[in-house]
Amino acid sequence: MLSISIAFLAGVLTLQWCAGLPPVWTCAAAIAVLPFLRWKLTRFPAIFIIGFCWAALRAEYALQPVLAQEVEGETVILEGVVHDMPRQLSARRLRFLFAVERLDNGSGWSDFSAKVRLDWYESGFKFRPAPGERWQLAVRLKRPHGFSNPGGFDYERWLFQQGIRATGYIRKDKARNRRLAAGSVSVISHFRNRLMSAFDSLPADRPSMSMIRALTIGDRSAISPSQWDILRATGTSHLMAISGLHISLVAGLVFWIARRVWLRCGNLTEAIPASKGAAVIGLVTALMYALLAGFGIPSRRALIMVSVLTLTIVFDRYSSLFQAIGLAVLVTLLIDPLSVLSAGWWLSFWAVTIIAFIVTGRYGRQGFAQKWVNLHIVLAFAMLPLLLVFFQEASLIAPVANIIAVPWVSLSVVPVALTGTVIFALNETAGELLLQLAGVLLDTVWVLLEWLSRLDYALWRQHEPVAWTLLPAVFGLAVLFMPRGLPGRWTGGVLLLPLFFVTPEGPARGEAHVTLLDVGQGLSAVVQTRYHTLVYDVGPRFNETFDTGQAVVVPFLRHQGIRRLDALVISHGDNDHLGGAASLLSAYPAVEVLSSVPEKVPAARARVCRRGQRWDWDGVRIAVLHPGSGDGLSGNNASCVLRIATEGGQSVLLTGDIERQAEQVLLREQREQLPVDVLVVPHHGSLTSSSRAFIDAIRPDIALFPSGYRNRYGFPKQAIVDRYADIHAATDQTGLSGALTVILTAGPGKPEIQRYRDTVRRYWQPENNH
Repeated sequence: MLSISIAFLAGVLTLQWCAGLPPVWTCAAAIAVLPFLRWKLTRFPAIFIIGFCWAALRAEYALQPVLAQEVEGETVILEGVVHDMPRQLSARRLRFLFAVERLDNGSGWSDFSAKVRLDWYESGFKFRPAPGERWQLAVRLKRPHGFSNPGGFDYERWLFQQGIRATGYIRKDKARNRRLAAGSVSVISHFRNRLMSAFDSLPADRPSMSMIRALTIGDRSAISPSQWDILRATGTSHLMAISGLHISLVAGLVFWIARRVWLRCGNLTEAIPASKGAAVIGLVTALMYALLAGFGIPSRRALIMVSVLTLTIVFDRYSSLFQAIGLAVLVTLLIDPLSVLSAGWWLSFWAVTIIAFIVTGRYGRQGFAQKWVNLHIVLAFAMLPLLLVFFQEASLIAPVANIIAVPWVSLSVVPVALTGTVIFALNETAGELLLQLAGVLLDTVWVLLEWLSRLDYALWRQHEPVAWTLLPAVFGLAVLFMPRGLPGRWTGGVLLLPLFFVTPEGPARGEAHVTLLDVGQGLSAVVQTRYHTLVYDVGPRFNETFDTGQAVVVPFLRHQGIRRLDALVISHGDNDHLGGAASLLSAYPAVEVLSSVPEKVPAARARVCRRGQRWDWDGVRIAVLHPGSGDGLSGNNASCVLRIATEGGQSVLLTGDIERQAEQVLLREQREQLPVDVLVVPHHGSLTSSSRAFIDAIRPDIALFPSGYRNRYGFPKQAIVDRYADIHAATDQTGLSGALTVILTAGPGKPEIQRYRDTVRRYWQPENNH
């Protein structure tokens, strides 16, 4: 079973690396040939093909329907059902999933059966949608789209894996935004909604209640960024997910209680063995817990694993833990082959596999306490490669934190919280008291986690491991965990070293890589030479918890293996250039900062950028061309302008948001420095910039627009794009092609442009992203 599951998984996984889906007829033909092959000789290739084709068919279904391109950005009317409980993201912002049934774009109703993610901006929310209600809504939609950068979160992949086919926001239209019917929901969904309302009414000065909310109903939206920081630093984030740990615990506890009660009932025992009856009761309880938690992907995965174990008890079929894991993998992929796109799927099954390896005799005869300590030490090492691949970070104090937190949360906090949930159904006051007691119990261990998270080097952060280092690392872990006494176990540690010390290949001496990052409607560029790095602008800050410094720039720098930042230039004070500065400076505090508005940069050491400043790094010259000390310009026109050039003469110009007035100053003061190969177009392609005289003086071969996908300003303006086309310059946009990397070489010739979406093209990405 284990080998069959691995072959099936390999087929499913192979599809996820494809840029497009194979025609359905090729899968049908491949499967039709399989019965004519010799099964014993071709079993594993056949299972691989079945896995690949099954994943392809499911993916084809998941990609339907496709939102018509002409509908994007237009106000349309949707009718459908509220899919889940709306989440209050701020005082005037709700977010919820909406199961659309039909759509009217002004030419009549048409079928559009899809799940969409909607934001509703309103002050007051007198009429909050509730799960199961039918609504008519006036909305603006767009196809799934997110930032596309090396090292960044793949939002489009996440939307696809969640089955969300469009995102958008609800227009302010009281006439057309109306509830059509109250609808109906299941008993569990109704109870879940009641419980969520109860959490909303609890005092906001109890941060632990946001985590109790996550442990009971699976809603983690109320957990604050600072709480997540503590959980990540201590390696205890898994405690806030209703997955294998909690569902298995609940099923096991109920099994133990039910079996003891069953044994005391003679008639029941004679009819059905106690173990079988208790196993079924445990499974039903696990199912109820998963439903209460919203039946998300982690809880479904955990329920499948519990079901496999239950069936082995009910049908008296002995199965090793590894065989059970293999069967759970196979069943999970048959139900949802797209689950392999989730980091949680890999982390969950890998953790269970390691635990199975330990409990099946790896450490021989040891006391419980010693086994418990060894378990978490081994898990910390074993999870390291996957954590670095998915998150580029791993907690160094996770064993200490989990040794204490896991039993405390699992054996005290979770039972009390779930008991409070059950009591809440009978008596809301008593239930709320128990839920608050669970919060008090969580507060006791939270103090320890807060202290541990503040320790130096609590969290190890680095670049994403180079692909070829993963296989030696896994083999090295296997060698390290071999039985004691085996000679040469130390070689396993040697095999782990490339995971940490082999970094992504950077520029050679005399070369420079200039990456214009995809930060939406904003600007951020990273200039890399052989041993130095400069960041030019950091993109926008969207709200108190999200900015592109943290979400895009810092992950990119870590992905590139950059541990030290040499300079940060903030061109001017607009949010779309400055907004992510605080997050970047928090991650890289020891950096020289220049800006035209140093007083606005969240760093007291910031200096004013002035014409004549320059860096000569590794055969590459970076010079500030603007502003000059006597220009008397401010705002956009005072933006710091940088020219990057190699000794071979290849060059890039970064212009910030300068407008015509600043362009005239540059033409007068720096005309000889303006001709470049690649121009990052001023002000995102606004009509206020890119005068014909300025373009004629630069005459770039390539013009790059730092503009967001379908941004509200309509940048770049078509008239500006046409101006660059008139001089035969090639154009591109970050909003369409993702991060754009300019490769400047030391020799003659023209720079090379790498488009990130082209390098990571996957079948779920909308075609209009290119």
